[in-house]
Amino acid sequence: MKETGSNISRRKFIALGSAAIASPLLSNMAGSAAETKITEAESAVPKADKPTKVYFINRTCIGCQVCRTFCPVKAIHFGDGGNEIDQKKCIHCGTCYRECPISVISETIL
Repeated sequence: MKETGSNISRRKFIALGSAAIASPLLSNMAGSAAETKITEAESAVPKADKPTKVYFINRTCIGCQVCRTFCPVKAIHFGDGGNEIDQKKCIHCGTCYRECPISVISETIL
């Protein structure tokens, strides 16, 4: 199949048009990802004026893995007889506390 000048021009127009449309979207997405990382890093460090909440899983945990699924930093792992929260990884967001279907996660304010 032989390409004519108009077909090549159409292809260039479509390619450049697509790039022009996608470029701002991609740069916006990249900026959002960078902002999200900064926000997560800032939230990992507890503020001095704000009380720190610490979360613990009771021994009555049935191991349903819902808290583990929703944890944004994967700080929950299966340990001796149930799930356990790794306090070094935990960012104290409270997602596990809110998502637990049987309310075995306790919230303690330090």
